[in-house]
Amino acid sequence: VAPVPSVLLSSLHLGLAAPSIFSAPCSTCTAAHPCRRQHLTSEQGFEGPAYGGFPGKSPFARRQRPTNVMSLAACILVPIMIFAAVYSLQSFSLHYTDNATEKILCWALLGFVLLLGYVAVGAWRRRDEGTQDPKWYTFVFVTAAIAWTFAYIFGNTNFLTNIQPYMDIMNLNIYYAVNPSTHSGQQLMDAGRVQFIPGTRLETSRSMGFKNLDTYCVAPITFGASPNTTNGEFPVFDFWAIGLNCCSGHLPDFACGEYANPNARFGLRLMKDDQRAFFRLAVQQAEASYNIRAEHPVFMYWMSDPMPEIMAYQDSGYKFWLIGIGAYAAFQIVLAIVATIIFAKAGL
Repeated sequence: VAPVPSVLLSSLHLGLAAPSIFSAPCSTCTAAHPCRRQHLTSEQGFEGPAYGGFPGKSPFARRQRPTNVMSLAACILVPIMIFAAVYSLQSFSLHYTDNATEKILCWALLGFVLLLGYVAVGAWRRRDEGTQDPKWYTFVFVTAAIAWTFAYIFGNTNFLTNIQPYMDIMNLNIYYAVNPSTHSGQQLMDAGRVQFIPGTRLETSRSMGFKNLDTYCVAPITFGASPNTTNGEFPVFDFWAIGLNCCSGHLPDFACGEYANPNARFGLRLMKDDQRAFFRLAVQQAEASYNIRAEHPVFMYWMSDPMPEIMAYQDSGYKFWLIGIGAYAAFQIVLAIVATIIFAKAGL
């Protein structure tokens, strides 16, 4: 008979069974007992055997947070809502009627954006706790700041280009039955729309153009066949039909607006201040070329009905408002998709 190993004999002498990792857990095991330690290992999330080998999962391994659908939706909707709010405030009538209140609301929304930045910084400080995902907080803050900036700039552009001219014209006066041979421009300084008496026409033979990249064309508005005169001096023309790039600039060939329509008797006032100086230069050239005077020139678009043109300003404002919101919404969705892909590939 082979001799019994001394280790086994010492175990038997103490009244203990040899440990085995394959034995079933006993009901009276203690913390010091090997099968109890094996149970604790399984309960604490360690895979693999209790003794020897390498555990299948380390407690120190970095766990990837799954992207929450609600969080992703917030990352898309919050910047879009900020853009829509600021873009609307900058574009429409509150900007015209109560500019101070409009600016306060815009800056309040900027304060909300900065608050998002504060929350993002706090999420990075607490990132080791695993309760918050700082990368998406940062994404919301950055894209919200971009949304506010774009909305403020493009909303103001839409307002200056479309809404302000519409509001200005609607708030100016309307004059009917104006005779350009007896009225002066100084009498109609607050005119937005002017209806001239029948027989009023354009004096295209005394038209002129001033070229500065674009050609600024002017032609005097007169009544009947005889020019306006004052005490036998040079004829006076204070009402001028205007147009852009509709004449050669060096010949009397004015072809702007409804110049050929015999029923055209309305003038719609020029509302773009950046163009007024160039039209004034064209009038000065006409004064020197034709020996005429324009003491208080009023610049107008010549037409038969100004209302479609006025409403076109408002329609353009609404159109660019819708295009702006739609374009930014698409831009934000693309940013969110790209960020999701990048974060997933980087294992963030």
